[in-house]
Amino acid sequence: MLKLLHDECLQRHEEGHFHAAAIGRAAGQQHNTGIRGDSICWLQPDFPAGGRYLQRMADLQAILNRELYLGLRQFETHYAHYLPGSFYKRHVDRHRDNDARVITAVCYLNPAWPDGAGGEIRVWNARDEEVMTLAPQGGTLLLFTSHDIPHEVLPADRLRLSMAGWFRRD
Repeated sequence: MLKLLHDECLQRHEEGHFHAAAIGRAAGQQHNTGIRGDSICWLQPDFPAGGRYLQRMADLQAILNRELYLGLRQFETHYAHYLPGSFYKRHVDRHRDNDARVITAVCYLNPAWPDGAGGEIRVWNARDEEVMTLAPQGGTLLLFTSHDIPHEVLPADRLRLSMAGWFRRD
């Protein structure tokens, strides 16, 4: 599955389906490469590999609702394409004016990511203490709460591919 997602991400990028990522939402949405430098492509159910990933996330959503009573109603995700040197400054994933995002899911698509190549995600807790720095090793899935976990993507010296998504309430 990892190779299929990786290849689909690259193919869709080569075909021109990606666009510069923005920050904020609705009328407040803006492009600011000083904060975020990746490009994205939203997954659709008819993507061959992406559709399978969406189904697996629907299965995970059912488990999260059953075990943690979260009331999750949907999952949205996009491919993220970071050129060498690109980054995403420290942020949280829930918008200030909308509490729909509950759980963030990050899945890495980089096979055999080498030590020292950068591109890590750095995560802090709600008390502003650094919790971890995790390399974007292909096949890793990271889940955390969207409203209170600040994180950032550090620059890499090579192409970095991932999927970022959110389990949402209505």
